[in-house]
Amino acid sequence: MSEFISNVLKLISGSIIAQIIAIGLIPIITRLYTPEDYGLFSLILAISGIIVVFSSLSYQLAIMLPKEDVDAAHIVILCCILIMISSIFTGIIFIFFGDFIANILNVPKISNYLLFVPIIVFFTAIVSVFTYWNARRKRFGTIALAQSSNSFLSKIIQIGAGIGSASLFGLITGYFIGYISAITFFLKGFFEDFILFKKISRQRLKSLAIRYKKFPLFTSWSTTANTISIQIAPLLLVYFYSPVIVGYYTIANQVVQMPMSLIGSAIGQVFFQRASEDKNKTDNISEIVHGVHRRLVSFGIFPMLLLLIIGEDLFALALGTEWATAGLYVKILVPWLLLVFIASPLSTIFSVLERQHIDLSFNVTLLISRIGVLCIGGVLFDPIGTLILYSITGIFFWGWLNMYLLEISNIPYKDGLIDYLRYFTYGSVIAVPLILLKLFYSQSVYLLVIVGILSLIFYYIIIFNQDPLLKGFIIEVFRGVKDGN
Repeated sequence: MSEFISNVLKLISGSIIAQIIAIGLIPIITRLYTPEDYGLFSLILAISGIIVVFSSLSYQLAIMLPKEDVDAAHIVILCCILIMISSIFTGIIFIFFGDFIANILNVPKISNYLLFVPIIVFFTAIVSVFTYWNARRKRFGTIALAQSSNSFLSKIIQIGAGIGSASLFGLITGYFIGYISAITFFLKGFFEDFILFKKISRQRLKSLAIRYKKFPLFTSWSTTANTISIQIAPLLLVYFYSPVIVGYYTIANQVVQMPMSLIGSAIGQVFFQRASEDKNKTDNISEIVHGVHRRLVSFGIFPMLLLLIIGEDLFALALGTEWATAGLYVKILVPWLLLVFIASPLSTIFSVLERQHIDLSFNVTLLISRIGVLCIGGVLFDPIGTLILYSITGIFFWGWLNMYLLEISNIPYKDGLIDYLRYFTYGSVIAVPLILLKLFYSQSVYLLVIVGILSLIFYYIIIFNQDPLLKGFIIEVFRGVKDGN
């Protein structure tokens, strides 16, 4: 577990400064672009995100699994070939049917911007493949630098474009330039491993494609269903309401998920590598799963409580009063987002144990339920009522997934529930002063935010002190002992 935490911290410590800067730049971006701009941008990313899943047929998840690196290199090349074909095919579709697709979505103004979709698909998918390859090679420092560059540079470009002339074009341009910068960091490692890629053979490529056929047959469809179930919200919200509502929803998700994904994605990448290794060596992953689950719960609980208490105040102060509605959306969505933060990094267990068919069933059922909930809400309720139904659906499904992943890893339900109860109790006690301040002195927004930040710091001090391994590595990171390579 100590090596696991070390690798996670290499990812986190190597990118945390850039991530903090990127998060700090969001208030500038929200003052340059309107909620409608963000809503339209979210639609472009929603469409691109769905296509990205198909682009490599989920073979990138198989990069971790072969015992020999040369076999993993074959899978990398297979992914790149599939991504190229998918991007070209996507470009042809949007050249001829862009206007038709925009009209179906009830937002004809995005038709000209749909031509950017194949470019976004290509770079996003390639970065995903290189990320898994570098995780297999344990270059977690490189991954951290690539992620940092992506996050930071995309925001800088978006701000520069917004100062000149704020438009959807500036948001899109910043997004894919960020991914281009990430690729440049991965190329060094790619060239270092060139000897492995020189051994590529067509026959072995075909053999491995067949060996890992469960990924295109099950995982790709499962991931597609999961991606659509995530992206269906902006697509249906714009259909029933407006791009402005989608803009509020997008910012609500982005502001919460950026810091949480910094931890969650780092843990997920290292967890997949370590779980695959443990499965090959001992056929037992219960220890690593429970350790990761406990730490994810401990990291996620208090930020959820903080947003539930002062979400609207934080958004109005940080992003501008125009975005206060997004803070209300966060309060509705945050219980579901917490469960996603905890279960999502662990969901690679399906790939490690080769139970992709269960993952497929879960995501298809989740997709169907979300479409139903959003359509019912769109017809019968206002955006708030629709998002409440949407969040409740997410809580039910992701809560079940969390418990099921523990079960198939041979961890009793009660151990997982104890993790939640323990850290929720800690968080609730620490949040008492903030709750009292909100109830009796809510007009002082600055004081609420200051007390909230101090409470957050105090909570994490307690968490780190209770985890000797994590505490030790945190101290080493801040002392500069760890170089992030």
